[in-house]
Amino acid sequence: MTEKQVIKVCIVEDHAIFRKRLSELLSFYDNLNLVFTADSTEQFFEKLERTSEEEVPDVILMDIELPGLSGIEATFKTKEDYPDIDIIMFTVFEDDERIFESIQVGATGYLLKDTPIDDVVKAIADVKRGGSPITPIIARKLMSLVKSPPTYTDEREEVPFNLSPAEIRILEQVIEGKSNKEIAEVVFLSPWTVKTHIKNIYKKMHVNSRAAAVRLALRRNIV
Repeated sequence: MTEKQVIKVCIVEDHAIFRKRLSELLSFYDNLNLVFTADSTEQFFEKLERTSEEEVPDVILMDIELPGLSGIEATFKTKEDYPDIDIIMFTVFEDDERIFESIQVGATGYLLKDTPIDDVVKAIADVKRGGSPITPIIARKLMSLVKSPPTYTDEREEVPFNLSPAEIRILEQVIEGKSNKEIAEVVFLSPWTVKTHIKNIYKKMHVNSRAAAVRLALRRNIV
């Protein structure tokens, strides 16, 4: 990407003062064009639907804690409808679960709100070059978790339908007849993230119900 190319940016943030300040700071950078801001997920999707193809943002700075649908839910829906948009989670939280949820639903980066504006702008440019900017303290958390990944009883090298270890663990709970809420308590994820995993399991297994997934899993001896 050349310096002459302008990156179209959108801010989704419910805190009015912070949203206004961030908008003002970004306006000083010639390589950025703030196409619109939104104070909620609902307003964001309303504005995005009305935006012309030429003005669709390249990068979204997405707060996690939003009224109504969360930023994580908004990220999942946005990546389904607009896979080319890069989304940087912009938050005050360092919560491990939120980090992984954000990555799982398609976020490209994860920055804390106290990140200096020059670093925020650099991160926006980085994602357009194919990078995944993450605040150093968040990167250290990820590295520590990667070094100590969860272990699973299934040691097979190849798994039918290319299910991930996390998906297999959730599928095991589905077979046991547990609800999304009960599964969430076992695997230490939110019910919404469990629902997302189950949706991906259905897609990989080419089924559209729990009963069908259970029958196929037992027939193929997946778990």
